[in-house]
Order: sequence, then C-alpha cells, then structure tokens
Amino acid sequence: MIFLKYFFFVLSLQAAVLKHEVSNPQYKEFDYLEVCQAMGSKNTVLITPKSLTEIECLNKNYSIIDFCLKKFPMEKTLTRGYIDFHAKKAVCELSNSVMLSVSCDSRDLVYCFKPKEGCEKLRKIYAIGLEVAHYSMLEKNINCYYSKPIGESLNEI
Repeated sequence: MIFLKYFFFVLSLQAAVLKHEVSNPQYKEFDYLEVCQAMGSKNTVLITPKSLTEIECLNKNYSIIDFCLKKFPMEKTLTRGYIDFHAKKAVCELSNSVMLSVSCDSRDLVYCFKPKEGCEKLRKIYAIGLEVAHYSMLEKNINCYYSKPIGESLNEI
C-alpha cells in the first residue's frame, strides 16, 4: 500500500508527457554514494532516493540536476538528471535536442495558457542546458522543441 502511494506521488510530480524524444542521448550514471559526496554530505551512512529527481543523504535532500550541473558545469547539452530506480543509479542525460509533448489536462494546464512561457518552465525539467527553439499548441497539447543555441550549432558545421 505504501509503495502505491509513493508511486502515485511521484507520478503526480511530473507532467503528463505524451512524447519525450531525445536525439543522440548520452547517459552518465553515478552511484548514490558519489552523488552524496559530491553534494557535500560528509556522513553517507543512510542514502535513499526520495523521488524521480531527488536523493536523500542522511536527512538532507539533493536534486539530481544540481549534481549534474556541478559534475558537468560547462556542458551545454545537459538535459536532465533523474534516478534510475531499477539500476539504483543517478543519471545525467545529455542530448543535442529534445522534443516534448505534454497534455493540457487539469494538472498541467498551467503550461498551456502561454505556450512560450510553458515551454520555458518545462525546459527547466526536461532540457535544462538547451534553448526553446520552437513551441506550439495542437489540440489540447503543448509541444516544445529544444536545441543547442543556434551559434553553437553553426560552429560545429
């Protein structure tokens, strides 16, 4: 019963994602202990994943994206940080672009009133190092496309 409550709590924190496509993804995995130590936790006796995006190191919570930003401070393709519960690892995801489609249901309607601002808010969850390149509203869905800054892409040609 406790597991079911936890499962639904974690689901309620995330937007109703209909589509999440990542181009050329790279996944950097880290042990929980490494995350806690990097975030400054001296005593790492008790380490527990708190949610899909947070870890608890002896009663202090740390965001996985904060760890990823600390680990890769100059990386412009960092998209998100999350817990892989199956592998028992923290994951930093890197990608050149992200395509996201979110349903505008009652819970996520806040993203849909102003699509440009909604995509910017969602960027902080799904594509933190990228920029909003395109956004649109189709039916009852907000669609966001994120990519590296245009100057960065042109320099690679």
